[in-house]
Amino acid sequence: MDALKAYLPPTKGYLPYYMFVTSILAVGNSLQNYLTLHYSRRFYNGQFVPNASLPPKTAAFNPEDSTQKLVPASPASAKEGRTQDQVTPLAARLFATYTLISAIVRIYASHNLHVAPVYNITLWTYVVALFHFGSEFAVYRTAYLGPPILFPFFFATVGITWMVSQYSFYVES
Repeated sequence: MDALKAYLPPTKGYLPYYMFVTSILAVGNSLQNYLTLHYSRRFYNGQFVPNASLPPKTAAFNPEDSTQKLVPASPASAKEGRTQDQVTPLAARLFATYTLISAIVRIYASHNLHVAPVYNITLWTYVVALFHFGSEFAVYRTAYLGPPILFPFFFATVGITWMVSQYSFYVES
């Protein structure tokens, strides 16, 4: 136990431990995203088809370059087998890299919460995560409400709420 204590944040309160544990979970999530698409496909479990409402290719516009080039598949198009999965190895690696960077920031912050810029940057990692998962669910409709999305919503919301409410407790003026 003493060997483990050397790595834990030597600070007051429980927020640093929360950040440390969520960082370890994030490192695990990053590794699984580098190694397999299985879990990401459970999260981003939608099938998509080409967006027929986009204008045809011109000298000024290429539908393949549009962020709206795919739309959620209808039950009819899913039966026809024309659907595409948006979870690609590249997307998984990009997500793994973002998650790993967030984990590094949070681990560092768990030991340095008294430094205002570190505290603020760490808070933004939770805000960006909540925005990402919220927009994938509500705007892009690539994620469905269920356990895979509820965990990131929970951890990001707790992190944001806790950090905003405890700023003056941890940050030294």
